[in-house]
Amino acid sequence: MNLLVKPALSGLLNPISHQCHHAWDIVSTIKHFYNMHSISSERFSNTPSMARDFVPGFSFMTRTLHQSQQLSSMPLPTTSSAPTSFLYTDVPPVVMSPKPCRVVVIGWMGSRARYLRKYTGLWERTGEHAVISIRPTVAQTLLRFKGVVQAGADIDKVARLHIENGNMPTFYHIFSTGGFIHAGTMWRWMDEVEDVMLRRDLLEDVAGIIIDSGPAKVTPQLAARAVVSAFSSIPAEQWASAGSASSASSLPASSSSSPTSSPSSSALVLQPMEALFRFWLATKGPRLREEEVLDAWFHRAPTCPQLYLYSDADPLANPKEIEEYMSTQESRGVDVSKFIFSGSGHCQHYKQYPHEYAFQVSQFVNQCLAAGW
Repeated sequence: MNLLVKPALSGLLNPISHQCHHAWDIVSTIKHFYNMHSISSERFSNTPSMARDFVPGFSFMTRTLHQSQQLSSMPLPTTSSAPTSFLYTDVPPVVMSPKPCRVVVIGWMGSRARYLRKYTGLWERTGEHAVISIRPTVAQTLLRFKGVVQAGADIDKVARLHIENGNMPTFYHIFSTGGFIHAGTMWRWMDEVEDVMLRRDLLEDVAGIIIDSGPAKVTPQLAARAVVSAFSSIPAEQWASAGSASSASSLPASSSSSPTSSPSSSALVLQPMEALFRFWLATKGPRLREEEVLDAWFHRAPTCPQLYLYSDADPLANPKEIEEYMSTQESRGVDVSKFIFSGSGHCQHYKQYPHEYAFQVSQFVNQCLAAGW
């Protein structure tokens, strides 16, 4: 806030004293930019154009404001809709909220820092939010003992975030089934934190949870494609399902140049992996891990609002399975909303629809804060 307001005020008070009769219009506009309540497009349009030229950063502020008008007064997204029309697509996507937040971004299984950084940047671009990222590895996702150990370390990381940034709401931005599994492990062990006040802070100060591309039922086919995708950095939709001609024919045209996208090469890689996971998922460890995670999400996770962002073309997260799980969360009293993107791949919604994605997240954040913060 200081980075925008101070330059604006200094620009008003120095060489342009003859423009002082415009000052209140500008300050009012900046105030609306942060409060995000009762934003008036009429007042915005009436702001003198000369003032916009004098205030550093005013062009970016007003264009971003124009994109995100009336977020707090709009209803939570409940289903897919026609894409929002954005007039200024050159403005970087940003999550806008009326107050600074703590944000915990939990990536998908095997997520890499350079890819996850795009999502942390979505929150950090305002310069106000305190953001940390957590990247569960393949081993931490698949092996229970490694996942529990890492969850303990990540809970300490989140606790430091809370201690260093007091009196702020917390949002979790979770990706894919891998992030869902790791978050569930964290919920379970957060409940075991000895410091009562810290435990309360960790679980009760969560204002909202955003889940991107998940969760899905873990099957041998899904596990094989997810692991191969994580190790190869090739999107899951570019891998033909082993032995499935129909899946191969539905691959994007852009993937046809990759040798891994052909049915024969995909089968060579995926069939052995599927056989391995078919055996491994039937053992005690994975079954216990699944029970613990689902129990934690049902009994220990915060009951704050949840937003599910998913696609009708995701090869790793079936929309019906996501919606079934949403019903499970609703049964425990959670306010659940959703937005369905069209044609985007697994964890690719932001890449394909950056401004729509930022808009949906901003709208959710503002509604959560308006309800209880």
